[in-house]
Amino acid sequence: MPSKLFARQVVATTLRALACLGTTCSWSGDRLCIESAERSTHGADFVAAVARQAPAVVSVLAIGQGTDWGGSDELGTGARSRLGSERSSASGFVVSADGYILTSAHAVIDAEEISVLVDGRRRLPAGVVGLDRRSDLAVLKVAATSLPVAAIGSSAHLCAGEWVAALGAPFGFEQSVTAGMVSANPRFLPGGSGVALIQTDVALNPGSSGGPLFNGRGEVVGMNSMAYSASGGYLGVSFTLPIDSAMRIAVELRSTGRVTRGQIGARTQALTSDLATAFGLDTAMGALIVRVDAGGPAASAGLRSGDVVLGVDQDKATAYADIQERVAAARPGSALTMSVWRRKAPMTVKLTVAESAPDLPRRTTPSSGREQRLGLDLVERSARQTGVLLEPGLYVRSTSGSAQRAGLRLGDVVLAVNDATVAGIADLDKALESIGQGETVALLIRRGAITTFVPLTPPPGLTR
Repeated sequence: MPSKLFARQVVATTLRALACLGTTCSWSGDRLCIESAERSTHGADFVAAVARQAPAVVSVLAIGQGTDWGGSDELGTGARSRLGSERSSASGFVVSADGYILTSAHAVIDAEEISVLVDGRRRLPAGVVGLDRRSDLAVLKVAATSLPVAAIGSSAHLCAGEWVAALGAPFGFEQSVTAGMVSANPRFLPGGSGVALIQTDVALNPGSSGGPLFNGRGEVVGMNSMAYSASGGYLGVSFTLPIDSAMRIAVELRSTGRVTRGQIGARTQALTSDLATAFGLDTAMGALIVRVDAGGPAASAGLRSGDVVLGVDQDKATAYADIQERVAAARPGSALTMSVWRRKAPMTVKLTVAESAPDLPRRTTPSSGREQRLGLDLVERSARQTGVLLEPGLYVRSTSGSAQRAGLRLGDVVLAVNDATVAGIADLDKALESIGQGETVALLIRRGAITTFVPLTPPPGLTR
């Protein structure tokens, strides 16, 4: 039953999205946005909306070696990337009561171990059902039932100026709410993936990725993706994947574990008014080719940098988003006829669609083997060794397993196990022997000027 409900929600949001297909969905000229503004109030009270969505929002913890990546897509260029990281956190939200969760692909793409914190209390192991780099979306699955499910809305007619809010765990602060308004819908990033995004001024920070963006009615209208910043700090420009796209991709990932798209081996950007003028066009419609892949369908058909694809299987100039969708939706092996503008003159090009390479996630496996000292690699420092620079104690040299999951790192000082003070490795081992296998351990840790207890829970089957 939950799966059928999930499917019905997707069908509904997809049908609503089709009303916008083939248009620019420009807020400035959108009659629906004007009508909506006439009915709305001057703001939004998100108290009820937060209460409605908060139970379905989760925190995601991924352990593993991350890698830089930039997705490549049809008629676009991948923009998202992340630095290698051993431990990353993100947000997510439940879309099916039987344990299916949406989150950001960049948070889990190279993870060896993933866990999800639900209800703010239960941490459950999670597996990757499938992921898609182009949209930066991943579907996770946890072994649970009767989970609270997010209320899914539609992003098709989300208007600039409309109030929205985000729920997530920025910097690990769970169930944090930030609010703002829609800046543009749709928005295409320069040199980006070609996927239509929602631009807002809602504050997003590390850990916010994957959380829901919802409107004043408490309906999820997007999955938060990233903030645009040259400094790494929040600058008032954030981007969200529309929920209509997210749910459609999620259905395909749940069904086959991959997203099948057509591609022609060309990278493009959306035309601006100035670029249209430079290429001799009256309107900023179509997709401007910036690069053609050697040996790809576009190259074989004679397309080149500077060509403007005005339409696919039609003569009328169409919106950039429409061209993206038409090519991506084309079956590999099928033929497309493209209306192209070259050197201020129209021409027609026929080509055969190829298949985009699918994103196949690393299969996570449960931890096994013997875990020594909760995954802590420690070094003792005596007063004679440390002098005036470091106090005596147990210093963390490296972490793995339970310690890594808990966020311990190089330079942390272990002061106690539960209520037992430790001054050396022998004291630590003795304290751990008195604690039952699989029980949560509280380590008193000093990091810089902060001293705090940190809970560590070994996975089942691991010994200390």
